[in-house]
Amino acid sequence: MAAAILTSASGLAWPHGTAQAPVASKAGLNGGVLGLDEAVFWDGGTLAGNVQTAALCDTAAGACPTYKLSIAHGGARLRVGIDSPVRTNTFAVELLDAAGTVLASEDNSNQFNSEAMLLQPAGGVYTVRVRPQSVQQGSYRMRAKLESMLPEDLPRAPGVVPELPNLKVVPPYEFGFIAPLNPLNGLYPPDTINPPLDIAGIHPISCTVDEMAPVALGGGAAKKCLRFTSGPINLGEGLYDMRFDMIGDFIAGTAHLAPQEALSRLVIGPMRQVIHYSDGSTQERSAGTYSFHPIHAHFHDDYVLSFRLYAVHDTASGAMERVGEGTKSGFCPADQLWGDWYSFDQGYEVPGGDEPLGNCTSPANGVMGLSVGWGDVYRWQRPGMYVEFYGQPNGRYVVQSRVDERDAILESNENDNVAYAYVQVENDVVQLLERGWGESPWDPSKTVFAGNGPAQREVLPMQASTPDTGKLMTQSPTEAADGGALPLGLLSLLLMAAGLRRRH
Repeated sequence: MAAAILTSASGLAWPHGTAQAPVASKAGLNGGVLGLDEAVFWDGGTLAGNVQTAALCDTAAGACPTYKLSIAHGGARLRVGIDSPVRTNTFAVELLDAAGTVLASEDNSNQFNSEAMLLQPAGGVYTVRVRPQSVQQGSYRMRAKLESMLPEDLPRAPGVVPELPNLKVVPPYEFGFIAPLNPLNGLYPPDTINPPLDIAGIHPISCTVDEMAPVALGGGAAKKCLRFTSGPINLGEGLYDMRFDMIGDFIAGTAHLAPQEALSRLVIGPMRQVIHYSDGSTQERSAGTYSFHPIHAHFHDDYVLSFRLYAVHDTASGAMERVGEGTKSGFCPADQLWGDWYSFDQGYEVPGGDEPLGNCTSPANGVMGLSVGWGDVYRWQRPGMYVEFYGQPNGRYVVQSRVDERDAILESNENDNVAYAYVQVENDVVQLLERGWGESPWDPSKTVFAGNGPAQREVLPMQASTPDTGKLMTQSPTEAADGGALPLGLLSLLLMAAGLRRRH
């Protein structure tokens, strides 16, 4: 199998797994031919528009950029994906043949990522069209890969081995001290109708009603909430696959009401983790508890995330003191975010995603979790997304987000479950200084994140393109989600995994 390649703006690429000098790229975006198991990445720039159909492209509704993609013969599947730093912007990705017929399309509605896929594509030149369905000045980036084999067609490894999830964390971001305006912020409203409770710069509260409620009722007794966004990612070889059955558990006597925690865990029962094996078999194991969260109006896998606040006393040595925590009780994740933009291991299995009447609300035979390669975030508007900040002065702080702190979930790696954000707080203004995987900015094994989106671990020089002109260019600023710009700084190329794994 040919090595996958990551193409830079200079047209050079490093084959995965080598330390040799770069070689000329064959990746085909407005240029060469995309070979089997090769990939190409490019920065799409910034768009705005409400283009609901292709007939409205390049009218007052908005522009629809197009890109020429030439691929080799013999591919099993062509994948063209998009990434948006905010899930409130919906882009459609369309793959057209030479006659202008749409062969494959997909959109990222309420997701950060999505991709159009075409099975057994004929070799030749295709057009990739990006249509801003509902975008308010949003940036995006693109990727494409021509696969030689589908994951399900790959030979199995000998023996029977468990394919375990590996849970990691989206490092906290989107910090602030403003509570959401929508009193139903715990349900499934789009982020666009869940704005901050701020009028002319006046924001009287930072905590939601349930967060301020007494601990005896399942609240957090919170007084001043430093709010942020975070969530879990599954970067393992297997599903994060959790099962529950409230009705069956009540019949069996293993579930019970918890009126003493009514605002956070009204019903509590035993959660089960399904372990998937390489031969397709499965096995269940006890994995903590599930609960019904009245404020969110759906079921949670309990204690998936936990939050801590540390005051930094010495910025040189990293000496810090734990001064606060949050009360996040549980999580019901959905496939909305690719955990690794440069990997094509994302699966589309059950449990997969969720919707208002989906897995997270099922009282019987419930399923929740994450497909391989996917993650999710609860944004700052959701109840429980905070650490208590009351009584703390201006200064520098580290906010930690931890996944599976109670070790209820069996993972392939139990030692990479912490992420951090390093912030400066001045009179309710929060400046994010750094975020990444690890305990803190002083962790010698940290992985620093940079860029616009939840899971961007670097800002790379992309193979960028002026649509259909074949002219390559390096785009120096990357547009931030709020329309600002982030300097690229010191740029580096990453190696990209080419291998495919079998998925169930």
